[in-house]
Amino acid sequence: MMDSQFFQPSWPFYNIINSNLDLDQVECFDGLMDMDAHAHVDACEFSSFSTPEDNNSDISSFPCFSTMFQTQFSQSPLFSGDDHLQTMLSVEDFFNEPNVCGDMGFVLSDSEGSFPSQEVSNEGNGWSPSPSIKSDESSSSLTLPGEESELNSLLSVRHLLKAYGEAMEKGQSDLADVIMRCVSEKVSLAGEPLLRLAFNLSQDLDKHGNYLKQESSKNFEAAFRAFYQIFPYGRFAHFAANSAILEAMPVDTETIHIVDFDMGEGIQWPPMLEALARLQKGVKLTTIKWENEDCDRAPLMWSFEEAKRRLLDHARGFGLMLKVEEMAIEHLVSEIKRRKKRGNRKEFLVFNCMMGLPHMGRIRSRKAVEEFLRVAKESMANSVNKGIITIGDGDSWENLNNFSGFGSFFEGNMVHYQALLESIESEFPVHLAEARMALECLFVAPCISSEVWLEKWMEIKECCNVEMGSSLEGWRISRESMEEAREMVKGNENSYGLKIGGQWKNEMILEWKGNPLVRVSAWKN
Repeated sequence: MMDSQFFQPSWPFYNIINSNLDLDQVECFDGLMDMDAHAHVDACEFSSFSTPEDNNSDISSFPCFSTMFQTQFSQSPLFSGDDHLQTMLSVEDFFNEPNVCGDMGFVLSDSEGSFPSQEVSNEGNGWSPSPSIKSDESSSSLTLPGEESELNSLLSVRHLLKAYGEAMEKGQSDLADVIMRCVSEKVSLAGEPLLRLAFNLSQDLDKHGNYLKQESSKNFEAAFRAFYQIFPYGRFAHFAANSAILEAMPVDTETIHIVDFDMGEGIQWPPMLEALARLQKGVKLTTIKWENEDCDRAPLMWSFEEAKRRLLDHARGFGLMLKVEEMAIEHLVSEIKRRKKRGNRKEFLVFNCMMGLPHMGRIRSRKAVEEFLRVAKESMANSVNKGIITIGDGDSWENLNNFSGFGSFFEGNMVHYQALLESIESEFPVHLAEARMALECLFVAPCISSEVWLEKWMEIKECCNVEMGSSLEGWRISRESMEEAREMVKGNENSYGLKIGGQWKNEMILEWKGNPLVRVSAWKN
């Protein structure tokens, strides 16, 4: 077996540890990933698992492929840093390490720029994220409501939200507004997940959440680093999709063309680029340029040009031939047709669609998603080249057509996002409640909106689903990928869970207490 350090990333995924920090003193985050040498040996055992029988890739001969991905998906080469072995931090380590968070300290203190911590009525000159948060000069502890009042609030809010969904379904918008105003008087960001969900839903009436978002955005880069590393949602989706792509790639592939629905900061691709460099493949990465109306755009750390530069620099360090470009969907269709006429049978075509993943903090229109998948499906069905489509869904899109009306659709969204908020809360101790609020405000709140949910429901009624299985075949999830994904949620087995789904066993699903959070599927021609 080759030296395991061969598979360490050249840059840390995020430079979150000071080089002078004793790594032995850094606690691995909730057991998600043990990055010491023993963990690498254990993870290498997974390489003995066989891939699907129809797997025609040489990836199975690549030693410790899974270990490389385990390491790289906990770290990103998109931030420069020392080349020594990095490790995951615990939540408290992350937010308490001064070299990590920088300006993120506002969420932990009452310093200038912090969330207001005094109890102030909505009618006053100030506003508190929660009337249940009390603060004085000597203590920043939280005073939470009693069990009886909390239970009453939960029951009341749950019934009110159900009534709201029913009123909207019947077109009784005035009644729905009255109900939501009642909800807004009973909720806070310091309450149970359901109350926090209801708080965000009520922000369409009272725009207090805008203040929180503005304050949190001042620390967006640090918040993004924290969210992606602490929670498995994005890392799981990226790992599952990249694993399927590499497993499905034919041995004789010379060039792989990846078409990305939403590249964003580009954090999915560095570990893929490293793997392809070692396999001596050429890579072309195309991201779709969408019109503004196709996306509720959240702040990005980098522009496309900055993300492109970082990816090119990373590829250059591995001697990888990489081309990165951005183009409109109609231009992509024309290019694929031209390339088809040239008949390069040794090019592997990949369409990658990540949507609604919590770390993205933005919602794409269903129209844009379906247009991309339709182009992907048609291109794959008519191509002489082998290819694959990978779909990462963090917004329960797969089940959107299973509802009889807006009321049941509204409740389905409530279940999904309440489970998401519960999973986030499980990682945070009480004294880091304001840090949790900041992360939820940036990455979850944009997806929890009564207006957004209504728009999504209208799109469902107007759009037609793209049936992938009508001309494509599902790519079966390998046992090796499944076992390696389990390592990402190790330590939380009683809450997080993984399962295989789909007619072809081509879906890998991350769940929280039985509720799907992220679903990744793969389709081949």
